[in-house]
Amino acid sequence: MSISYTYTTLVAIIQGYAEDDDTEFVANIPDMIAKAESRILRDLDLECFEQWLNVTISGSSREVTKPTDTVDVMSLFVRNPSTLKWFECPRRSFEYCTMYAPTEATEGVPAFYSEFDPDTIYVVPTPDQSYTSGNAKVRVVIRPTGLSGSNENTHLGDHFGDLLFQACMIEAWEYLKNGPSLQAAATKYQSLVPSLSKELEDVTRVKYKGINKGQEGADD
Repeated sequence: MSISYTYTTLVAIIQGYAEDDDTEFVANIPDMIAKAESRILRDLDLECFEQWLNVTISGSSREVTKPTDTVDVMSLFVRNPSTLKWFECPRRSFEYCTMYAPTEATEGVPAFYSEFDPDTIYVVPTPDQSYTSGNAKVRVVIRPTGLSGSNENTHLGDHFGDLLFQACMIEAWEYLKNGPSLQAAATKYQSLVPSLSKELEDVTRVKYKGINKGQEGADD
């Protein structure tokens, strides 16, 4: 069973391992923990932290706001407002999307999406209409309430403490610019991910094999 940490014990062990009681370092520990939690949520890919949520795709705008507290977007689908049939929009790199639809004035049904910034995804081609009222949905990893001074216990802290600690130390050593220790923490972290993923197969998201671009869903 994994070691477990409360917020208080985790802050103490981070500070102890780093051997740094500098005020600025200590003040940044909450941010290190938050970044570590996001890393784990992305890497373990646990279905229990995913949600199927509406998004709004506005006509003539390629930028789509992610749902609040999104850690990662796993998939995007749009539905024809008239036929109510779903179409998959596979994820691609931003460069791929830009070259796929280089002319923003040319509009059509969204075919691909990419990450744009922490709060936004980018769809191409430029949407030919607005997709709202449940006609655009994303499967996203939503950040659960993280460890903090007002929240001593979380699922990650209780069940993935050893992985959380290593992820925190990656952030701590990066902050302190300690390359060798950063590499050691990253190596240990990466060694833990496969074993935990194996243990958690029943709650890990089944990898989705995308259908062909533009193909309609099979829920007729």
